[in-house]
Amino acid sequence: MPDDFDRAQQTEQMFRDDALRDQALRFQPGDPTRWQGLSALRCLYDGCGEPIPEQRRKALPGVKFCVECQQRLEKKGMR
Repeated sequence: MPDDFDRAQQTEQMFRDDALRDQALRFQPGDPTRWQGLSALRCLYDGCGEPIPEQRRKALPGVKFCVECQQRLEKKGMR
C-alpha cells in the first residue's frame, strides 16, 4: 500500500510530465520562436516515451516527438 511519500512522488512525477509535455507542445514546427536546441531522447507526446532515433534527432534539431506521434499531431492539425 502506497504511503504519503509514494503518493507525493507520483504527484510530482505527474506534474513534471505535464510540464514537459506543455513545453514540447509550445514550440511547434514553423513557429519562428521554436527552440532549435537539443532534441528529446524520448518522445514527449502524451506519455509516449518511445526513443527518438539519433538519425532523426540530428536531422531535426529540437525534435520532441517520435515519427508516429508527429504524424498524429499533423493529422490533428497541430504541426
